[in-house]
Amino acid sequence: MSILDGLAANISDAMSDVFRDSILNVPGHRISDNQGGWKAGEPTSYPCKALVDDYSDYRRAAVGIPANDRMILILGHGLPVEPQPGHTITAEGRDWQIVSVSRDPAGAAWEVQGR
Repeated sequence: MSILDGLAANISDAMSDVFRDSILNVPGHRISDNQGGWKAGEPTSYPCKALVDDYSDYRRAAVGIPANDRMILILGHGLPVEPQPGHTITAEGRDWQIVSVSRDPAGAAWEVQGR
């Protein structure tokens, strides 16, 4: 048994009061429109806990992050899907398009760039 085995659950329990209720929206799979094209299927929504924050000026300049983009931290414990570019998240009263995703080594949270 590794020390990392229960870390995601422990961090989620400790931080759930700080993070706010949010919804991760995953677009539906492409389905045929019966005319030779495709259309999006029904999206699926997953409740989660997230926190919207600003990037530092240094990080914005170093990586080239636009001024209107925000950093969104999503607690990973209990979320059955991984956030991906193209998904959206409803956090703090606004819908954010996910542009990029990274995960911490313990698997406790995702950091997404929201636009």
